[in-house]
Amino acid sequence: MNSLYPAFLKLTDKRALVVGGGNVAEEKIKSLLGCGADVVVIAPQVTPLIAGFSSKREILLIRREYRYGDMDGCSIVIGATDDPVVQEEIYAEACERRMPVNVVDKPELCSFYLGSVFREGELKVAVSTNGKSPTVGKIIRDKIAAEFSGNYPSVIERMGRIRDDVRRSFSDYESRKKILEQYVKDELRMVEGETAGKKQNFMTIDQAETEGQAEGESEGKVFLVGAGPGDPELITLKGLRILRSAGVVLYDALVSAEVLAEAPVDSEKIYVGKRAGAHCMKQEEINRLLVEKASQGKRVVRLKGGDPFIFGRGGEEVEALREAGIEAEVVPGITAGIGVPTMLGLPLTHRREASSVLFLTGHEDPSKHAGHADWESASRVDTVVIYMGTRNLVPTVERLLANGVPSSRPVAVIFGGTTRHEKVFVGTLDDICERAAEMPSGLPGLIVVGETVRSLAGNASTFSPERVSVFGEERVSYAE
Repeated sequence: MNSLYPAFLKLTDKRALVVGGGNVAEEKIKSLLGCGADVVVIAPQVTPLIAGFSSKREILLIRREYRYGDMDGCSIVIGATDDPVVQEEIYAEACERRMPVNVVDKPELCSFYLGSVFREGELKVAVSTNGKSPTVGKIIRDKIAAEFSGNYPSVIERMGRIRDDVRRSFSDYESRKKILEQYVKDELRMVEGETAGKKQNFMTIDQAETEGQAEGESEGKVFLVGAGPGDPELITLKGLRILRSAGVVLYDALVSAEVLAEAPVDSEKIYVGKRAGAHCMKQEEINRLLVEKASQGKRVVRLKGGDPFIFGRGGEEVEALREAGIEAEVVPGITAGIGVPTMLGLPLTHRREASSVLFLTGHEDPSKHAGHADWESASRVDTVVIYMGTRNLVPTVERLLANGVPSSRPVAVIFGGTTRHEKVFVGTLDDICERAAEMPSGLPGLIVVGETVRSLAGNASTFSPERVSVFGEERVSYAE
């Protein structure tokens, strides 16, 4: 009998302690970050992904062994270490403090269990098996996701908007209740009618894949999936569906923790850390891994920030796969050059101001005999979007000026676009280097040059949603 009391904790800005630095700890950290918690990780050694969270100031990392007293100021603790002595110490201290504790894979050392979670918009469903079989919970979760993803979260959003209006209009509780119930029934009736058609389409796709496997098809397949510019809600529905069925995931540094958390818990996750100027794995090795994993008959997802074919080396990976006889499918993503300015309210084209856009890279392959970037066209188009140019902002600006772009042309330099760490500098080619002198480190950057940047006029030269994290005495601010 499952006697657990179901509840959803509010952890926003609450300190959460994770003890351990391996792959299991990664999953717990990602889930906690997705809940807005201030995460503290204690471990002498950590995975590259956890180290990346630390370098981007998303977590506080303390590289040492766990000690008594480390739970000071914490609201919840998760033990993700395989050391049985430390596991017992974590549980004992948490019980002493009456603090919620979960020691992974040790039901007897848990005051709560972590269910298999389906999340979309404001809808969140957690499945518990009373600690008996997380795999069964995951399968049930996936069935729930297939049933309720899509339009159901939109009903919740609409209900949230009208609920206060109904409360103000009807003082009687029973009247409010009947009206809201009828509204929900009408909305769900419409949603279920729309979902039925979509579900049939998805069932047809899934059935075809299942039948292919049933016929003894042993070849694996690679999906190059664009995860979007950073905001986890900007991945496409198709990309999300494929990610949720992955057996192996090769992911970049720019893929958000929330998106990666959508991959099956039991899938193999390989961090390949592609970022301008900081590659932890060479492209040839990534190509080799893709071929190797697919050759083992696995369903491989190559999860890339933005769009796979826009400065993402997706073309090279597809070439390598085809040469090896591996089937590859590319799922488009929202590229940063479009998604980041749009989320800021910065149009790349405008009927009165701009009718042409040029996308350039500020970081070309040094092995090329000659650069391919068409900097000469920069003065002849209305809007120029430059990827990976912020590390060399001064020479990038000098190159634009040398190719005839006026020094008075407005410029926006954007870091961490569409994420909670977003930071924007606005100026002209004449003064942007000075204005962006205090650029943040560890965040992806984008440069937009053109008259439409004036749409951001009136803001301070530096602006962003304020992000302040408190870790003991340390305060980290991403806004001036």
